[in-house]
Amino acid sequence: MSEVDEGIQNLSIEKADAGATATATATATTAEKHNQALNSTLKTGLDKSVESQTANSAGSSPTSATSSSNNPHYDVKSTIKSTKLNDEQAQKLTKLISSVPDILKQTKNPAYDEIFGYRINSDGLEYVDIPKRNEILLKFLAADNYDLDLATKRLIATFNWRNEFQPLHAAFDEKFHQELNELGVITQFASGNDNLHVITWNLYGNLKSPKKIFQKFGEGADDGQREGLAKSSSNSNSSSSSSSSGNNRGKNLPGSQFLRWRIGLMEKALQLVDFTDSKNHKIAQIHDYNNVSMFRIDPGMKAATKEIIEIFGQNYPELLSTKYFINVPLIMGWVFTFFKTIGVISAETLKKFQVLNHGDLKETLPKQELPESYGGVKSAKGDPKRSLFDLDVSESIKLTKYGQVVLQRLGDEEIAHNNDEVE
Repeated sequence: MSEVDEGIQNLSIEKADAGATATATATATTAEKHNQALNSTLKTGLDKSVESQTANSAGSSPTSATSSSNNPHYDVKSTIKSTKLNDEQAQKLTKLISSVPDILKQTKNPAYDEIFGYRINSDGLEYVDIPKRNEILLKFLAADNYDLDLATKRLIATFNWRNEFQPLHAAFDEKFHQELNELGVITQFASGNDNLHVITWNLYGNLKSPKKIFQKFGEGADDGQREGLAKSSSNSNSSSSSSSSGNNRGKNLPGSQFLRWRIGLMEKALQLVDFTDSKNHKIAQIHDYNNVSMFRIDPGMKAATKEIIEIFGQNYPELLSTKYFINVPLIMGWVFTFFKTIGVISAETLKKFQVLNHGDLKETLPKQELPESYGGVKSAKGDPKRSLFDLDVSESIKLTKYGQVVLQRLGDEEIAHNNDEVE
């Protein structure tokens, strides 16, 4: 991947139940207290207040039931824990949720209703996790500044892309060459700061020969070469995935091996976040440029970078907490300063980017868990030094139940297709 291009171009990317009620009695005093509590909660939106009043709402009065019925966005608002919504935002999210069946009808395959391993469909359907569904839809809505029309278009495009690309297949059913696997890892720090628990690392210093890598794994590789590499990788890494047949199906899916590997890394990382947790509903990214030449950028890297930026920007909204560019040569510092000066990047987006000319991350990430090369604790005498790959959790990540259903369905379709060809 392009060190400069991704570093610069990526700069362009990137609850409570307010209707809580108190136990009502026939007295005017209790009714007055109920109204005061409701108004206070609507104004402050404090989680503790909401949780307390929600617990007391088991015996809600007919009046409060009518209020909830007339304001369904209150119910949606209560499911959102990642952030605090105002009434207008909650109303728009409610409309987006109710329009999901119509949105699916506008896609190329209305039966495909999965995003990030979760079923995005109507309440009551099997595998629909309402809070997580609502949180995912909120990300699409927030990415377009709560514009319902834009969010709808984005969702349609994302459903279509996922149906065609099958990113879960790339993450859990396909195997990749060791040269690709050495370019990135996933770490999970239990004691990390908010939304820095799950991190994908891009290790560009391991790109020993970018031109050869992209000739083999980029868009420049022909189908026969990609298939051969997939089978070779499958034989050499059979313990790391479900079956060698995954790659045989994967060769018929779009995208280069490099692109499918990179998307797969992202999809795996998202299985570790909790969309309903304000402290863990986003991931961080770290791009390590150690030992990388900033002046020789392979055209294949440029093409791959551009494609990844477009895909992430469209299909993975509001999922990035922070992006660190580390071990960036001082000579490249002027580039980031220049873009800040001319105002191309919004202040909100710039807050997500941190550029360091070193790799010491102990002020940001838990020192006790980091390898020594990133500012972590030195290894005990006689023990081998920990590397980042020792912390890689990518092979132990489990897919959601509905994600497994989607992959099984894809496998059944492939078998049926093969049987039709034989007949």
